Amino acid sequence: MPKIQQVKPGSLAEELELQPGDEILKINGQTIVDIVDLQFALATEDMELEVRKADGEVWILEVEKDYDEGLGVEWEHPTVDRVRLCHNKCVFCFVDQIPKGMRKTLNVRDDDYRLSFLHGNFVTLTNVKDEELERIARLKMSPLNISVHTTNPELRVKMLGNRRSGEILRQIAFLAEHGIEMHTQIVLCPGWNDGPELDRTIQDLYPFYPAVRTLSVVPVGLTKHRRGLPELRPCTSDEARQVIDQVDRWQGRLQPLLGASFVHAADEFYVLADRDVPPAHRYDEFAQTENGVGVIRTFLDEWEDAWQRAPRRVKGHSRSVVVVTGVSAAKVIQRSLDQLRGIEGLRVRVHPVVNDFYGHYVTVAGLLTGRDIVAQLQGTVADVDTVLLPDIMLRDDDDVFLDDYTVEQLCRELNKPVTVVPATGMGLLYGVLGYTQALPPRRRYEATLRANDPLSASM
Repeated sequence: MPKIQQVKPGSLAEELELQPGDEILKINGQTIVDIVDLQFALATEDMELEVRKADGEVWILEVEKDYDEGLGVEWEHPTVDRVRLCHNKCVFCFVDQIPKGMRKTLNVRDDDYRLSFLHGNFVTLTNVKDEELERIARLKMSPLNISVHTTNPELRVKMLGNRRSGEILRQIAFLAEHGIEMHTQIVLCPGWNDGPELDRTIQDLYPFYPAVRTLSVVPVGLTKHRRGLPELRPCTSDEARQVIDQVDRWQGRLQPLLGASFVHAADEFYVLADRDVPPAHRYDEFAQTENGVGVIRTFLDEWEDAWQRAPRRVKGHSRSVVVVTGVSAAKVIQRSLDQLRGIEGLRVRVHPVVNDFYGHYVTVAGLLTGRDIVAQLQGTVADVDTVLLPDIMLRDDDDVFLDDYTVEQLCRELNKPVTVVPATGMGLLYGVLGYTQALPPRRRYEATLRANDPLSASM
């Protein structure tokens, strides 16, 4: 049964005097099994709630609400029942490479098709039974994000360590037949599913378009914490160029056939290969930016539109900023910031932070820890007014890094103001110029040490 963990202030639940520990037994006479049942049951204007209070008393509540209005609660479990855990032993599993002592949630191996539908998580479908596929089809749970990795049944069983892994094409065919849209991905492991195997996977999946809407190819992520795990290595620069060329050839073939590029290489390949990312029209609908596909192109196009409208000089006498990022994004950000050199009174530099915690193969900003940032910035920011961080370094719901380091701690240890900005072209520009009031407040952090900001006015 759905059990309430927290009631949000000002919500419908608060108005109904619901409290943490209360359980929703039925909505309009329907027993609620999981979050999907709950979402569908709440999509109504007139509702009868049967609630078991924490003390055991049962309430019947008649409710009138807007059709799309939720209760305004957080549930004890995100899926209401229990999250479906992963039953695979993937050779490339990132969770296996997380050291001890990290936040417990980082070690949760979820593989839940409901979280894919609701939140965009990638799932393998290896723990989905046929009756659950039928439920997905019946309830039109679309789109889903599916980790395919390879369509070669024997190879997929070997890579995922699950004997049910070889059924993926049958499962995709069923979902496609019933109108379920899918976004798919390949985690590319050199010597495993690259080269001819990559061609085979693309060849097998594109006939399902437009049900299979996109296919992303992302490089395997390897940390230094791989003791006892299968032997894997990262992609070399030459292999990255080969992947890009391979994807380009398929796009050239599929564009006239499908009217879409269909398959996309992740931005990391272009960084590793030292090649420019494709133009925007090659990314179709930018459907997999959360998976690192098209993020650089989006950033560059937004930056190009914004930087030319920057002022000729900063407000006040001067402004000095250090921009913190990962190694992979440093060149792109530096080239962009070079276009601001003509602004009088502005000094800005990029500080790429090497990932000592996970290992130097991990180069993306989103996997940096607070401790690494402090260790590598201390003694280098004495002459700056503020330290700029992209919000992708932090948890979505608060200002905490992967190692539970807080932005407040960062401020104290660097003895400098820290400003968190959206990881976009506009976010970077506004942050550098000091126009923080123009940024989305949810992801803006105004550090307490920031006494007097001469550029607090919005553009």
